[in-house]
Amino acid sequence: MKRAIHPQPAPGEPLAVRWVTDVDLPVGLVLRAPGTLGPLMEYGVLTKVAVERAGVWTWLSEGHTWTDHGPRIRDAVAAAVDLEGWQVTEGSAELLSLVAREILEGELARYVASHGGRITVAEATATTLTLDFGGACEGCPAAGATLHDRIETAVRARYPLLEGVERRC
Repeated sequence: MKRAIHPQPAPGEPLAVRWVTDVDLPVGLVLRAPGTLGPLMEYGVLTKVAVERAGVWTWLSEGHTWTDHGPRIRDAVAAAVDLEGWQVTEGSAELLSLVAREILEGELARYVASHGGRITVAEATATTLTLDFGGACEGCPAAGATLHDRIETAVRARYPLLEGVERRC
């Protein structure tokens, strides 16, 4: 069965696409992928693949275009999510940072901006996230609730290896 998936652009990553799916995948960088996704990595069409809960991130090699390879990559990802044989390094600072940036610049962007604030990723490890709060968020008494109730909850839903989120002072 081929799953329905849809692409989302990755913030600040023009060669990357996040393929949204409803499959609970392991979280981390992909060393080996099943099906036809594996050869796309082996032959250099994709430079990197990472997986999160309900998403597969793919990075296209320089010199390739999404116009030329997008449909083939979409089909490979859609088939691979239902196959055994994923070899994944557990956790990734890069992936955690990407997930957090995508959440902050996507689903939470309007909320933060509506309060006159700005929140960005300062640092990430494979299990922790440090955020910079600017604008009205900098001295806001509700910043702790935003940090834990909104941001940490949203990130952990997609990246369950998250152990903690803190605010850079």
